[in-house]
Order: sequence, then structure tokens, then C-alpha cells
Amino acid sequence: MKKHFITLLCTITFSTAICQHKEFKIDYSYGIAGGMTPTYTEFNDEDAITKKEANALVKYLLEASKMDFKCVYNGCQNRAMIVSLILNEKKINHQKIWNFDPFKIALYHKQDALDVEDPLGLKKDSIFWDFHVAVVVLVKNDKNENERFVIDPSFSDSVLTVSDWLSLQNSPNSHYTYLDPEWYNFVTLQSNSSISCNNSYSNITIPNCFPHLITGDFYKYSSSNFSAIAEELATNEQITDFTMKTIYNLDENQRIEKAQLAALFSDYNRVKAVLKGEKLLENSHPFIPFLTEYKEAYTKSFNDWLNKLNN
Repeated sequence: MKKHFITLLCTITFSTAICQHKEFKIDYSYGIAGGMTPTYTEFNDEDAITKKEANALVKYLLEASKMDFKCVYNGCQNRAMIVSLILNEKKINHQKIWNFDPFKIALYHKQDALDVEDPLGLKKDSIFWDFHVAVVVLVKNDKNENERFVIDPSFSDSVLTVSDWLSLQNSPNSHYTYLDPEWYNFVTLQSNSSISCNNSYSNITIPNCFPHLITGDFYKYSSSNFSAIAEELATNEQITDFTMKTIYNLDENQRIEKAQLAALFSDYNRVKAVLKGEKLLENSHPFIPFLTEYKEAYTKSFNDWLNKLNN
């Protein structure tokens, strides 16, 4: 309750500052794990679109893009990448906004995970993220001034101001930055990371209790990402479809089966492994009667997304 109260206070007082959220810039990196320093390009006035046009983009994404925005357990970088590709096709200049739990920025920051309610309602508690990313466009606001707005159909069926988008993630101390849209994912320091410096490699040992700090290195979107993107989008589709068609329709007498299914379908990695045949369920599991159908649906969706990305 305290956390949400703080977020509300921040929302009310954002006229003097965007809450306690801190904007930062990445202007250097060490090229760790094959990453590189990401770029950032300022908007020009001619990049601005009307608010009506911006909201029409969100409507298109929700209704015609065939992307699922209800399953948000992970993978925002993949949704944001597809949105970016669609905006490229429409020749709309855009950026990405990356928001981080402050403990990914420096060891002297306390953890303040981004947290949101589960749109599917499968998790009783919040969904926790250590980062989130979405696409930003330049929009002529109600005062006829150019302002950044966020396109994130996971949160809203209309564009959001940056301050509203940040506040919805319930992490008042988060750190955010803007980057060019081709940057797909980032590098973090993890246990036994190998670091290259002055043409020599060194392994560093980091305790498991330490946060995975971002290094400032990012990866550009490339064909090497196609399979991971298709895999996640296909998995998310099956999670949402089964939840809405089956789990929601179970009655009180089926609460045990409902709990088992909710536990499975709120675990993205487990569902993906089951659909790919990498993990087996017990014969008594209530999803078994549906397994063949959803494996086939997953395979078709995966191939469809892969074909779209390749074309």
C-alpha cells in the first residue's frame, strides 16, 4: 500500500519533476559480450504526428497486428521490436524508452522492482520486472506542442505521456533512458562474466545475491533474434488463448483444476517448454487433454511469425 501511495503522490506532483524517476544517458561502454554503445537521435519537429494518428496506431496494434498484449510475464523487448518494425513500415520516426529497476544501475541503489497487476489475473500477486521497454513517438499535444508519447498496448488502448507510463510501473525511483529503435536488448554483468579490456579477457566472479547490473552495452536487432521473438510471441498467444477460453470458464467445483492451470500458465518458461515438447506434464494434469491442440497452434504461430520476420 505504501508503495502505491508514493506512486500516487508522484503522479499528482509531476508538474515540477517526473516523480522521482531519473533520466540517464548511455554515452560509453566497454563492448562486453559483443555489445556496443547504443545510439540516440533527437526527434525533429517534422517527426510529430497528431494525437489522433498516434491513437490510431495503438488501435491498429491491438486489432490488426495479431500480437498478444495481455500476457506480459516477460518479453517486452520483443513486443517493442515488432511495434518498431511496424512503425518503420509506416515511415514513422520513433525511439524506444527503457525503464530500469534502480538496482540494475548501481550497487548503491536499493531494489525497487517495476510491478504491475496481471492483465490475465492468473497471478494473485503483482508481476515484477527489472526493466521494461516500449516505443515512443513525437506527438502534437493538446497545447499544440510537440511531446513524447509512449505506445504500449500492454498498458493502454491509447498513447500515454512518459510520466503516466512510468507511474504505471509503480517504481518511483526507476531510471529511464531513450535510445534509437534498432537497439533490441542489453548486456548485464552476471556471475563469471568474461570482460575484455585492453585486448585481454578476464573472468569476474559476482555473488548470486548481487543484481545483474547493466554495462551500457546493447545489441542491435538482427536475424539472430528472429527465433527468440517468434518463440515468445507464439507462446504468449497460447497462454492468453487458453486462459480466456478455458481457465476463465471453469466453475467453483473445478477450483483445484483451475489452480493447477493458473500455476502452469502464469509460468512462461514452463509453458514454453511444454509446448515445445521439452518438458512433460503428469498424465493427470488438467492441461493434458488440450496439449496436442495447443502444441499444433504454437507451432503454426511460431512459423507464421518467423515467416513475417524473414520477409
